[in-house]
Amino acid sequence: MTVRFQVARGPAAIAIAALLALTACSGGDSDSTQGELGFDSCAKTPLTCNTGKTKAGGTMVYYEEQDRTTWNTVSEDGAHYVTSMMMRQLLPFVYYGAPDYKAALNGNLMAEEPKLVGTDPQQVVYKIKPEAVWSDGTPITADDFAYQFRARNTRDCPACATSSSAGFDLLASVVGTDNGKTVTATFQDGKAFPDWKSLFNDIYPAHLAKQNGDDGTPAGLAKSWEWFKKTQPTWSGGPYLIESYAEGQQLVEVPNPKWWGTKPALDKLIFKIVTDQSSFVPALQNGEINAGDPQPNLDMVTQVQNLQDVNYRISGGLSWEHIDLNLQNKFLKDKALRQAVFQAIDVQSIINRTVGTFWKDAKPLKNHNFIPESPYYQDVVTASGAGAGDLEAAKKTLTDAGYTGVGTQLKTPGGEPVTLRFRHTEGNVNRAATGELTQATLKQLGIPVTIQPTNNLSDTLTSGDFDIIVYAWVSTPFFFTTAQSLWAKGAESNYGHWVNDQADTLLKQGIQEGLDEAKGAALLNQADALMAKDYYVLPLFQRANFLAAQSSYVNIRPNATSTGPVFNSEEWGLKATAN
Repeated sequence: MTVRFQVARGPAAIAIAALLALTACSGGDSDSTQGELGFDSCAKTPLTCNTGKTKAGGTMVYYEEQDRTTWNTVSEDGAHYVTSMMMRQLLPFVYYGAPDYKAALNGNLMAEEPKLVGTDPQQVVYKIKPEAVWSDGTPITADDFAYQFRARNTRDCPACATSSSAGFDLLASVVGTDNGKTVTATFQDGKAFPDWKSLFNDIYPAHLAKQNGDDGTPAGLAKSWEWFKKTQPTWSGGPYLIESYAEGQQLVEVPNPKWWGTKPALDKLIFKIVTDQSSFVPALQNGEINAGDPQPNLDMVTQVQNLQDVNYRISGGLSWEHIDLNLQNKFLKDKALRQAVFQAIDVQSIINRTVGTFWKDAKPLKNHNFIPESPYYQDVVTASGAGAGDLEAAKKTLTDAGYTGVGTQLKTPGGEPVTLRFRHTEGNVNRAATGELTQATLKQLGIPVTIQPTNNLSDTLTSGDFDIIVYAWVSTPFFFTTAQSLWAKGAESNYGHWVNDQADTLLKQGIQEGLDEAKGAALLNQADALMAKDYYVLPLFQRANFLAAQSSYVNIRPNATSTGPVFNSEEWGLKATAN
């Protein structure tokens, strides 16, 4: 399972974007006359590859490695990739991460491009399509935008634990005119927010919130927020709605009869939950599933390459694998121990053992906020010595800090034996290998490491039930928001509880640089360099994004952002010529 940073969908998903780039239109406005069938052209034409005419009917069964964690995708425990994938078809949103890594406008919901009409104060005007309604016929209006604003800022609802309050805490008001179809969002005086396109992603129905606790008070607002978390939706504001759900087995979605956009060609979209990666290829081969984007390993990729009538693609993107330390652990509170752990780990060896076996472009990542394709990417890691696999340097760090038993049984300066737990997603072959390599490496420092897989990454992270853990952030094109939500003191997704006041100041300054993206990015890199030297998160590599789909299905295409391939699920269908 991977975590996405939820600024343009759901702990999840965020961080590390290529660019705050130009906006493209999608949703109901996609061009079905361009592109080629299959994934071969996706590198050059990511928005139109595998485009084709569909026939009515049929079912798509989509493979998921984990179950959803909540029904509220923008709650603290909902910012996970799988939750987002399953709920994307129900939720209205303004912008999303597109396959070209840019912020794309949802042309189904919005009548036109939102307008930035002022900078002092900053003000954005949104126009909702007149025909946009919830599945019970209630119009989608400014009330729904305002509900998200109230629930996701810490002033109005301090008890609403959201995946990110970034941007919402800077808003002063969200009001509606034109029967609620025009929304005006006004920021506080002197408060700029360059990532304003990240706001109003997964929108929940305000009229149902009022029926289930929201009486205008903070307590009532929190009650409705919890109701959305725990209650399986019978409603939808998207192309599909939920027909049935069997925990740990599958989620079945059918077309929403009140949907005003492009009508889905499929009769059903099923998310089948299978935690064992080894079953992916056999299930794809025998038709038990039709598509999926699991985290790949060598055996999986080799087997898929040998399948007939299956399209597949491996690429980089906005998601990245990393090893995190829990700074609340009594041993890892000590910076010297953290430094030695990261000095000893050899990132290149991990790559060689995992993604490097099937993806020749994999290489160590050296930044926590930008990927190499970004003009703002800087190497902030090498100078810290982290990830270099330098055991001698690590041993010296420990000896200089007063540790004994280096290389045999490491003991703190106070004489306590050091032991640690390493956690990874159950069934994930590459993460299991990362754990084994880390275990073997730290044994050479005299640190016994117990490996404990988890079948619920969300709970493991939010509860802090780890010492060392490996997982991925699945990101969006909004790097200011991402950085604040991942690294700031007390941030929703700062699971290891890193605190650095100087870095926090730089993060806030970066956001307050307003619309001068380059200045803000420079400040984020300064903050990032401080984090690298605090040895909190070790970037490994850009995640190998893998999508495989039977070639009888068209209009499904790779999307290596937190939105995932479901960004256009209403367009998916069986090829018109398919039997």
